[in-house]
Amino acid sequence: MTSGGLDPVEQLPVSDWTDQDLLTKDEARDRLIGEIDRTREQLTQLEANDADEAEISLVARRLNAMESIRDEYGAYLGGK
Repeated sequence: MTSGGLDPVEQLPVSDWTDQDLLTKDEARDRLIGEIDRTREQLTQLEANDADEAEISLVARRLNAMESIRDEYGAYLGGK
């Protein structure tokens, strides 16, 4: 221990950002749009195959939630 009561901190020789997977809002929105497309296709297939109503409802709710978030990103990005 030093006189201040704390041991010196050893600095690692790599950047703190090396292992980060950070997305910009543009990138996140693009990924979300891709997932919305896949979920919309899944919903269409479920409806065409007369799947269980609970499963259709769950996928539809997921799709609605993702579309809402996409719209929020759009509003944010539009106000840049």
